[in-house]
Amino acid sequence: MDQLQTFIREIIDAKQLPGLTEEAKQHLSDEMQEVLIDQINRALIEALPDEKMDAFSALIDTEEVTDEQVQGFIAQSGVDIEKVTAKTMLAFRELYLQTPSQRAEA
Repeated sequence: MDQLQTFIREIIDAKQLPGLTEEAKQHLSDEMQEVLIDQINRALIEALPDEKMDAFSALIDTEEVTDEQVQGFIAQSGVDIEKVTAKTMLAFRELYLQTPSQRAEA
């Protein structure tokens, strides 16, 4: 998590938001981290091979399932976790650093 926090702080600093207090920066960082984690998780699930989806659904429907078990399943399914995570983080950074006019053009 420290790497994500550092990554997000660097994005916030690069955006150069005027008048942002340290408290507001921390709140923004926390919110952005939640969004980024959700996007990474979604990207990892979308990267699962179709033939693994039923087994994955069964795993996450188990009450006692741990985060480690889910991560292990995804890793063993052949998904390149580092590549998917890096790609998602870069897309997140690019989107955040765009100006409103750049977003409108996209």
